[in-house]
Order: sequence, then structure tokens, then C-alpha cells
Amino acid sequence: MPLQNRVTPFSGIEVHPARGLFTGNRGILHNEQQQLVSTKWRHNAWIVCELEYKGWRRQLMQPGRWTELFFLDEATAFAAGHRPCAFCRRTAYKQFLALSGLTSAPLLDQALHAQRTRQQSLVELGTLPAHALFAIGETAYLNLGKYVLRWSHSGYGAPETIPAETQVVPLTPKLTQQVLAAGYPPRLHPTASLC
Repeated sequence: MPLQNRVTPFSGIEVHPARGLFTGNRGILHNEQQQLVSTKWRHNAWIVCELEYKGWRRQLMQPGRWTELFFLDEATAFAAGHRPCAFCRRTAYKQFLALSGLTSAPLLDQALHAQRTRQQSLVELGTLPAHALFAIGETAYLNLGKYVLRWSHSGYGAPETIPAETQVVPLTPKLTQQVLAAGYPPRLHPTASLC
């Protein structure tokens, strides 16, 4: 039976059988019955981790241990407000930090937390960098420049075109948009490359 641990680009945590390409955490969000007692966070260091690292295996939602969350891909994790783990994703973390213009994980987490806890204002789609996610109504999309892809827990849909002047709600925090615009290459779900 799937657990409530699949993260959406809106930062919500839902039940869905798809696992995704990455895991991560926001602290201990579950109780001893593996049920979420908080769907927000327990600390400001929201990280995205590799599914496998040095052969280590974790039992999901162990009592007193951090809640394993799962993301379709890195772009989804970024939209939800996470950043690369400095331990299992050291190279990605260092690149992300350097492109952010900040000098430490605490500063990065503080800046991201201030942005991810409030909704962004409408912007024109054409102003968003490639690989940022945005919303129109209740639907999330991945921006790929010439076209966009509708997001789901199972993968991305067929390419769609939306005029660049369309007003959209950015989901990816502004700091992460800056990192993407500076050239950070997020790992995308394979369905993004089928277009």
C-alpha cells in the first residue's frame, strides 16, 4: 500500500504508487503508524537525495527517523523548495551553492525557506528559465522554452505550446530560478526526453 510521501511541485505530499528518481526529506513528519502528522516541515534544510547511495537501504518511515519523501525528478524537487543534499549529492550541491551566490548551506536554506513558504506573484511565462515549473490553475507544467510539459506523479505529458505572454504562477523559488538560469542542469524524468 503506497504511503503519503510523494511530493508535488506545489510542495504538497500525496499518496501515489509512483516512486520517482529522487528521495529527500524535511525532517520527521510521520507517526509510528507511518501516517503524516505534519505535511509541512520540521526544519529549514529541505534536501533532495539519491535513491541509492553506497548500497545503504532504509526502511521507510521508521519511528523517530526522518520521513523519506519521493520526487518525480530534480525539477519537481526544486519546485517544491528542495535543494541538493550536501552529503550524497556533493557535486550537485556545490554547483547549486556556487550558482546561488551564497556561501553556506544554512544561508541557502534560510533564503529558500523564505521563498518557498509564500506564493509567488503572476509572471509572464516567457520570463521563466528552462526547467522551472509553473502553474496555471491546479495544473503544473515544466517549462522547456519552446514548449511545456504537463506534470504528473508518473511523468510528463506530451509537449504543449503556451504563449510566452501568458500569466502563470511560478512554483520554482526565485533563488532556484536564478540557479537554473545560470546553467544548473537538473536531472529530468525520462518522459521529458520523449518529446
